[in-house]
Amino acid sequence: MRNNNILTTAIILLFLAHFEGARINTNEDRYPSPRMVILGATGVGKSSLANVLLGRDKNYEGREFSNGCFRVSTGLDSITKDTCADQGYWLGDSNMQRFTVIDTPGFGDQLVEEEKTIENLVTTLRDEIKYVHVFIIAFKQTDNRMTNSLRSMISLFEKMFGNKFWDNAILEATHWNHGTDSERIRQASQPALTQKFWTDEFNRILKKEYNLQKDLKSIFIDTFYHHESFHETDTFTNNSQALLDFSLSRKAFQCKDIEIALTEIMQLQNDLENLKKEEEDKQNVIDSLTEEKLRLEETLDHYGLTTAAPLPEKHSGTEYCARNRCYTP
Repeated sequence: MRNNNILTTAIILLFLAHFEGARINTNEDRYPSPRMVILGATGVGKSSLANVLLGRDKNYEGREFSNGCFRVSTGLDSITKDTCADQGYWLGDSNMQRFTVIDTPGFGDQLVEEEKTIENLVTTLRDEIKYVHVFIIAFKQTDNRMTNSLRSMISLFEKMFGNKFWDNAILEATHWNHGTDSERIRQASQPALTQKFWTDEFNRILKKEYNLQKDLKSIFIDTFYHHESFHETDTFTNNSQALLDFSLSRKAFQCKDIEIALTEIMQLQNDLENLKKEEEDKQNVIDSLTEEKLRLEETLDHYGLTTAAPLPEKHSGTEYCARNRCYTP
């Protein structure tokens, strides 16, 4: 009987140890789920979005963090230099879900110079965060075309995370004001800049240039919404809830296999430089032809000459047949 009790106690202790170890390995206490990573170019508004989701002011100065983490600035240079995580209640409401948001540096054209930034992003996600539920890919409302900078940034993400990262990705349109005047201006453009058009256009580009197989969902969280406007507040609440619901519906993306080689970064940089050179060469040809056209037009105007329209070639008659060997059966 005593042996049975000892055996039972040992099994219980082993079970508790296993359970406690599993709990520690998930690091849920430090980084409660869901876990959201905000990715995007410099100046797109990643830190503002992270702060608002945590219930902080959109212009939070990041006093509690180093290296510019969660700090918002109006300058053109990237303020956030490191990849940083913070956790709290959704929108700062203690009655809501606890979650983790990861603020990341912005990426631009100089990928080789940003090697340390990229390495920090990789090691933080792989060794500390460990798994992610949603990658928020932030674009400005005005980013209606894929620039070389955006193209290299998306290529980098796909190389780092692999094709499966698209299953956990969602598009966010920053600076999308939901006020009446802004909506009127978007509707007046040709074609009208609706949320559907913006989403469809980015999905079309991403499917064409990358390994995206199905359309990404989109959210339109305006961190600068007018708090006294019922419509803008309601729209902010609905879009924020859509993001939370999406994150809770995703299977966690494991970060253990994330890696990026310097050679791949350099290849991306070389590709980017080649694209820039091709664009410059094409523009030089266009400029040269335009100058030549203007010069010829000035010469014609100077001598009062005009260029006559070419006469249509007759495809019949003895002269035509003599030159082209007409065959008559």
